[in-house]
Amino acid sequence: MNVTGPTSCFRSLDRLSLTGSRVNEDGAGLRGRFAWIIDGATGLSNEQLTSGGSDAAWLAAFVDERLTALSGAEGADRLLRQLEDDVRAAFGDETGHVPDVSDHHTPSACLGLIELMPGEGGPLRLQGRLLGDVVVLVPSEQGIARWSDERAKPFERKTLAALGAQGHEPGQIPEAVRRQILENRTRLNQQDGYWVVNPRRPWAGQELRFEAQVTPGAPIVLATDGFMRLVDVFAAYSDGELYDRLAAGKGPDLMQELRERERGDLMAGAYPRVKTHDDATFLVIAAEQSG
Repeated sequence: MNVTGPTSCFRSLDRLSLTGSRVNEDGAGLRGRFAWIIDGATGLSNEQLTSGGSDAAWLAAFVDERLTALSGAEGADRLLRQLEDDVRAAFGDETGHVPDVSDHHTPSACLGLIELMPGEGGPLRLQGRLLGDVVVLVPSEQGIARWSDERAKPFERKTLAALGAQGHEPGQIPEAVRRQILENRTRLNQQDGYWVVNPRRPWAGQELRFEAQVTPGAPIVLATDGFMRLVDVFAAYSDGELYDRLAAGKGPDLMQELRERERGDLMAGAYPRVKTHDDATFLVIAAEQSG
């Protein structure tokens, strides 16, 4: 007789994703013992390279699709190596008609992937792998633990410095900011730079990793930086306060508040940011064990 041990999986409690402009370049999903959040960024090119709503939207949708397909059997390390290969091959097929694709013009994506590890009884063990400034909020005995990949922060500070405090028209990127973004991207997926999913520069194995223990049924939050503006830009909530409201099912109210705060500072002068409105996504999940 075959005896199998308990299995762990995630279930969705709440999720919402709203576009900040023309096309939503975020993504989020879960399957089995995996859950993920994606935040795409289009390269600085006037020519679109892919068949998506934008190049970043294409990449985010492709990553979401492949994670859904690969998360059935693979462990996280093998999954991400396969994802890197699949992204490279698919982007090559998409851009076969383009004579010369510059590395600086390719889309990228921040990625947060969390995995439940096998165990029996008691708290469940969580492993996370992060590329870029997506955020995972996990309850702990000390309060709400925040996990994010901070390696891009020095470059973000340079971009904000180039932006200055004078504000700018919605939908417009000042030339000084564009130059700084291009300079930042020379450090993309470099050891002294920052790491993201990218079709042209290897990234698998370079994730920031963390481990945590979670109680079955306790909410876990994954969010893009666009949604985390409520904490990091507008300072309307602490991580713990935001978590509590999301756990209480107040996500739609928070999203409405976020858009109201952005509209109240359309020129981004009081709260400096490159995009007046950014795509904003959250996924609230819980771990459970069965069998």
